[in-house]
Formats: sequence, structure tokens, C-alpha cells
Amino acid sequence: MANTRFQKTPLHYLQYLALKVFCVLFRLIPYRMAVGIGRAATGSVRFVMPKRFERSVSDIQKAFPEKSPEECRQIAVESWRNMGAIFAEFIKLTGMKPEEFKKHSRIIGAEKMLNAQNNTGGIIHIGHFTNWEAFGLAGAVYGVDKAVLAQRVDNPYIDEETNRLRNIFTGRTFYSNHEDKPFFACMRWLKKKKMLGILFDQNTVSGEMWIPFMGRTAAFSPITALLSIKMQVPVFPVRVWRENDGCVVSEVMDPLYPPAEYSMDNVRQFTKKLVGYYEDWLRADPASWLWAHNRWKREAEGNAYLEAHPEERV
Repeated sequence: MANTRFQKTPLHYLQYLALKVFCVLFRLIPYRMAVGIGRAATGSVRFVMPKRFERSVSDIQKAFPEKSPEECRQIAVESWRNMGAIFAEFIKLTGMKPEEFKKHSRIIGAEKMLNAQNNTGGIIHIGHFTNWEAFGLAGAVYGVDKAVLAQRVDNPYIDEETNRLRNIFTGRTFYSNHEDKPFFACMRWLKKKKMLGILFDQNTVSGEMWIPFMGRTAAFSPITALLSIKMQVPVFPVRVWRENDGCVVSEVMDPLYPPAEYSMDNVRQFTKKLVGYYEDWLRADPASWLWAHNRWKREAEGNAYLEAHPEERV
């Protein structure tokens, strides 16, 4: 039977039209009002998806056993509200001129990426914190010639529109779940000494590396460490947060240089080092992370694998 995933259907088109209507409406209202409406909308979605919301609360409680149930629930609520803020900010930012854009989203340390560009190239190490899409847009506005490795969504109309907006200021996208040999596409990009952005904290369905994350076993893709070691390019961790005025600020950290020699142990150790950045940021600001994502979906599988292969524990 043929794989029907990513094929266009009438329902997909109706969903796409609804998205376009929302985009038009959001662009007609002031920035802060749009963000407020977005926050309220996705905050309310928790009542429509109670099982997923309660899983978020449960994951927070496991990650922060010292916090009270009330604190964990409030973190979950704020995390769900943040999803609406991401949507609203993304739509508003993609309709701005660069000068206006920088009033709402700016980068600290952009020169680090610009110095690496056309010199060594490098990998942007970012996760589902605050508004990662705003950083992607800001990178292009600040002059970074970047590509991103992303997962394609099932609705092809929405995927095409999201990709168009994501690269509206220049850039391109490689798909980890729909591209022929994405690893080699990324290698070719890095050979040109350009910047490649990878969302590091997604659950993987294959090619996993089992790494402890917030005290629990999680499946991580080794692609960042593999590319960095194979290509001998630095990795730039990026942290994103919001200022009190709503401005999305992204800070590019000092580059991390990979081990000189390739080995699976080096890949595991370097991956664990990269995971550590997320753990530190998550502990400092747990509500800004995307807890709705089922990050430990394969925890039992990972524990069983490590029990049988203790030499791969890190």
C-alpha cells in the first residue's frame, strides 16, 4: 500500500485556509494584542486536550520533584500559553521590514556566527525554548546565510506556507523526515562554510542515542555531534528568552569545538555535553520550554536498551 503521508487532501486545504485567515487577522491588529490573543487561545486549548496537558504536568513533576503540584501546573499552563505567543510573534515578524523587526527580536553575539560564516561554517544548537522561530528569522535579518534541519508536518499546504515564511528573509530548509539522505545535504551545506540550524531536543523515531535528560532516558539524534566531528566545525549554542517588553532576545554563546577524532564514544560524550546546555536553561526557566512535546515517549525502550548495552551509558 502506498504511503499517503504528506499527500494533499481537501481537509488539508481547509486547514490551510483557516491558517491563512488567522494570519490575515493577526497582521491587522497591534503586535502585543496579537501575542496576548495567541497566549489566551493556546492556554485554553488545554481544556480541549486534557490528556496531553496532564502529561505535561506529569513530566514537569518528574523533572522537578522539589516543586509543589501547584507550581508544576502553573509552569505547564505558561508553557502552553507560550505556544500561542510563538504563533502570533512568528506571523507578525514575518510581515515586518528589518528595521521594525529588530525592535521586536534581536540577537546578542550575532558576530560570532557572521565570523564563522565563510570561514569555518558552523552548527546552530537551538531547542524548543521561548521562540526558536523568531531566532531563525532574526538570523537572516542579521545577515546569516543559514539553513535549518526541520521535520516536515503532515499537512503539505501548511508545511509549504510555514517553510515560505520561515525563509522569508532568505534561508532554506532540509527535512529530516522527508528528504533523501538529509545528513549528506547538511554536509554539503557545511562544506560551503555556511551555518546550519538544528533543533536538538526533539524525540527521534530512529537513529537514536540514549542520553539522560532531566533525570530520565531520552532519545536524541546524534546528527549535531556527528556533523560537527566529521566536518570539524564548531557548534554555537543559542539561548532565547523574552524581555519584559516582549522583545524576543537570542544570545549566541561561545562556540564549542568537537573532538578531533571520530568515534561513537566521542559522539556520545559530545552529545551529552550539548544536552547539558538545555538542562541548565530548562532549570533556569522551565515555563519557556515546550512541555507539550512528548520528549520521553521512548523512555522504556531506552532503559531496556541501556540495560542490555551498559557500555553505551554516558
